[in-house]
Amino acid sequence: CILYGLDPKAIDFSDRERNELAENFTASGIVYFEQVISQLNNLDTSKLNDIVTVTDDLGLGNVSANYTLAGVLIQAHSHAIHHYASVGIIINQLGIELPDADFGYNPTTPKNVESY
Repeated sequence: CILYGLDPKAIDFSDRERNELAENFTASGIVYFEQVISQLNNLDTSKLNDIVTVTDDLGLGNVSANYTLAGVLIQAHSHAIHHYASVGIIINQLGIELPDADFGYNPTTPKNVESY
């Protein structure tokens, strides 16, 4: 949604396009993932403070607010970690070992938390 909304500076999270090939076939998912990474790597960082209008359905209809592009990318990053955590739980329940022990953990989560 963010990448599609860059030029008009209008990002609508309630208007998501599904990519069934990426959702159902690993090879297609990897190609899609690599395309997104390429687009993110090609972002013009001088535009990170540009104001974009972000729209989402918060349960009672669409609401719009102004964000910086950097702010909406930070929000998307946090939301992606949430999804990775869900995937990590499923993978763990299936007995599949993750290649990275930090998969699905927010980098700001303390590593060594003592019990209270």
